[in-house]
Amino acid sequence: MQAPSSVRSKRLLVFAIVSVLTAISAAAAMAPEPIVGPPIKIGETGVAVADPLVPVPPETPCVVTLYSADSPTGTFDDYSAHPFDYAPPAGCKGPWNKVVFKADFNVTTGRQYDRTASVWIGGVNVYFGTTQEPSASRSPSWHVERNVTDLTSLLENAHPGNAVVYNIYNSTYNGSITGSAELDFYPATPEFPAPRVPDQVLSLGSDPAGNTVSIYTDETPMSRTFTLPTNIDRAFLDVVAEPQSGDEFWYSCFPEPYDMQLNDCGGTAFREAEVSIDGKPAGIVPISGWVFTGGVDPYLWRPIPGVQTLNFEPYRIDVTPFAGLLDDGQPHTISVSVVTGDPTFQNGQNPNYGGQRFDTAATLLLYQDHGATQLTGALTQDADSGVHPVQHNTASPDGTQYTFDVTSQHSLVTRGYLDTPQGRVPSNVVQTVSFSNDQRVTSTATQFVQDITQTSTAMQRSYGGPLDGPANATINWSFPLTMDINQQVPASGNATQATTVNQGYSLQYSEAGPGGHYASSRKQNDTAADTLIFGPGFSYFIGNEGQQGSQGYQFTDSNGSCYSRTVSAVAGAVTSVTDGAACKH
Repeated sequence: MQAPSSVRSKRLLVFAIVSVLTAISAAAAMAPEPIVGPPIKIGETGVAVADPLVPVPPETPCVVTLYSADSPTGTFDDYSAHPFDYAPPAGCKGPWNKVVFKADFNVTTGRQYDRTASVWIGGVNVYFGTTQEPSASRSPSWHVERNVTDLTSLLENAHPGNAVVYNIYNSTYNGSITGSAELDFYPATPEFPAPRVPDQVLSLGSDPAGNTVSIYTDETPMSRTFTLPTNIDRAFLDVVAEPQSGDEFWYSCFPEPYDMQLNDCGGTAFREAEVSIDGKPAGIVPISGWVFTGGVDPYLWRPIPGVQTLNFEPYRIDVTPFAGLLDDGQPHTISVSVVTGDPTFQNGQNPNYGGQRFDTAATLLLYQDHGATQLTGALTQDADSGVHPVQHNTASPDGTQYTFDVTSQHSLVTRGYLDTPQGRVPSNVVQTVSFSNDQRVTSTATQFVQDITQTSTAMQRSYGGPLDGPANATINWSFPLTMDINQQVPASGNATQATTVNQGYSLQYSEAGPGGHYASSRKQNDTAADTLIFGPGFSYFIGNEGQQGSQGYQFTDSNGSCYSRTVSAVAGAVTSVTDGAACKH
C-alpha cells in the first residue's frame, strides 16, 4: 500500500457485521438476535469504531483457533504470506446456525504505515481490511468480526490457509504488527435453525491457500475457468476491490494530460469493476470510497478510522440468470476487471508509480437443486449499456484554476431460465449504477487546494427467482465522499495543510417471497478534520492542531432489530460514545 511520508506541493497526498446479504432468504424465519457494540473507553487513543459486533445466538460456540499473536503466523514483521492449517471443529460437526470470523490486531509504538490485512482458507477470502497506524506514543489494538456463515460448505473440510499482512519492518519502520484469529461455530437449535447456505464456495484466485490478485486498471482482468456442478439453481459473486499503488487515491485522479501537472494518477476519477462470464457482461461492482489510516493526514484517523477502513464490505452481485449456461457441464470463465472508461489512459506511464491497480478477492457462491442432478436452461437476455463516463475539464488562462467533472450511468439487464423438476423457473436481474466526481483545484506558488465531491449509487433488483429463494429482492447501495484539502505556502512563515473528509455508506435491502417479507436499513457516516503545520516551504513537520472526528452506525430491520452508536473524538482521544439514540421510539 502506498504510504506517503510528507506533504508535497501540487499533489493531493490522500493517502460488518450485520451483512444483510448473508443468508438473506432465511432472515425472516430466524429469531432476531441482540446487536451490541464493543466497549469503548472515554479517552481511548488507539482505535474506536461505531460498528457493532456480529449478532449471535445465546449458545456456546465451538471455537477453532486459526493462529495466535505469539506464533510465527501471527507475527507480521516481513513481506510474505503466513501459512496455517485449518480443520473443522472436532465434535461439532454441525449444522451451524452461524459462523463468525474474529480477529485481533496490534501495532507497537513507533513508525509504521497502514498495511493491507487479509485471511484466507482453501483459497477463499475470509477477511479483508487494513491496519491502523501507530505513533511514538500510541500502540493501537483493535478487533474485527465478519459473518462467514455463507462459507459453511468450505469450512466443513480441512484446508490450507494464509494470513497476509505484507509489512516492511526495520529500524526505520519499527512498528511490529501482530494478530490472532479464530472461527466461532454456533450450533443450530430449534429457535435458531441452520440457514440455507451455498453448496459450493469457490475462489477466482489460483492460490490453493489464498491471496489477493492484483488487477491493473484497464489491463488484464482477474479470471478463472471452472467446470461446475450441473444442478446450479442460484449463483452469486462477492467482490472486494481494494485500491493500491497509484490508484490508492483514485477519487483524486485527473484526466490526461493534467495528471502529470497536478497529481500522480491518471485515468480520471472514475473507477468501476465489471464481471463477465465467458466474455458476456454479468455484473457491475461500484468501487467503495475507502480511505486508509495514512490517507490525506494520519491524524485524521486517530483514533476513529474511516468507514470500513479496518473491515472491507464485499459487494455481492446476482448472476443467477447465467445458471442455465453454467449447468451445461462445460468449462466457463469468470472474470473481474477494473476500468476507467478513459480511452487516453495508459497505465504505468507516470514515473512516480509502477502502475495503478486494485488488489482483489472474488468468491463464487453456488446453490444447487438437491432434487436434480442435471438442470437445463438458457441466458435469454444480456443487455449492457456499457461504460461511457463523460468528462468535462476547464482551466483558467493563467493555469491556476481547474475543474474536473466526470459522470457515469451504467445499466445491465440479464434474464434467463431453468427447467427444473418443478417446472420452468425464470430469473431476472436489473443493475443500475450512477457515479459523479466533481473536483475544484487551485494551484499556485503559494497554495494548492483540491476539493472533491463524489457520489456513487447502485441498485440491484432480482425477481422471478428459483423456488427456494425470494421471489423479489432489491438492494440499494451508496458510498458518497467529500474531501477538501487546502495547502498554504506563505512567502514567510509556516506552511499548513487543512483537511476535512466526510464519508457516508448506505445499504437498503428488501425481499418478498414464500418466506414472507423482510427489509433492513444500514447507514454509516464518518467525518474528520485536522490541520498539519510545517516549517517554511514544507521543509519539516512541526505538528497538528484542530483534530476532531466522529463516526456513526445505524441498523434497523423488519424483525424489530435496532442498533445505533455514535463515537466522537477531539485531539486524538475519544470524548463521547452514544448508544441507542436512533432506536428510541
